[in-house]
Amino acid sequence: MNGIASLLDKSAASRVEFLWKELETRCGLVGVKTTPFPHISWQVTRTYDFPALERALNSLASQASPFTIHSTGLGLFTGENPILFISILKDENLMRFHSLLWEGTINTAIQPSLYYSPANWVPHITLAYNDLDQHKLGCAIQYLVIQNFDWEIRIDKLIFISKNENEVTDMVEYNFGGPAKNS
Repeated sequence: MNGIASLLDKSAASRVEFLWKELETRCGLVGVKTTPFPHISWQVTRTYDFPALERALNSLASQASPFTIHSTGLGLFTGENPILFISILKDENLMRFHSLLWEGTINTAIQPSLYYSPANWVPHITLAYNDLDQHKLGCAIQYLVIQNFDWEIRIDKLIFISKNENEVTDMVEYNFGGPAKNS
């Protein structure tokens, strides 16, 4: 799996990491650790034409300015492998940026997930996946339902992530208004 994402700012990342630890302690949820840093995903695909992707991301990031997103509460993708997440408000700035990113990178993507296309995308911050069952979901909801998820989160970079099933194998950061750097 390869994808384009943005890391959360330090304050929001600390909050999410705290929730991950609480969900592990209280409910035994550890599956989220396969991507061990809080983020919002813009696009996911099997692979990319990497030289073309690098040019596109350098161009997009150099022209972008930091902006703020807003979380709104909890959400759940249902199905065989449910995902529990913090919902992100789809405001005009967020959707404009996502559309620019999608249009600027889709021709570099090989077998992209259409769940991330502008028409289908549900922006979110993952709290639990890979090991979420009915019992653990009930435990997680019982803990999370009393939490406040009215957050402002600053977005100031893109990251390219490459990972196999168990770990991140590569990550490159593209700071808004600046050049890329390997992490």
